Amino acid sequence: MTNELKQQIEHARDNWSKVAKENGWYKYPFYIQVWHDGTRLLDAVSHKDMTKDIIILDEDYDQDWD
Repeated sequence: MTNELKQQIEHARDNWSKVAKENGWYKYPFYIQVWHDGTRLLDAVSHKDMTKDIIILDEDYDQDWD
């Protein structure tokens, strides 16, 4: 994982922690789920029941949602 990708993940964590604090479901430690392509962040989510960070390489996540 590149340093740039690590920084993007931390930025996503900061953004989601602000959302969680504003909506009353922030707790420490704070976890997020991210998708990346090896060099850049593709998406990030969080929710009040997460118990660990989940980092998914896009090519490993081949889910058919239809």
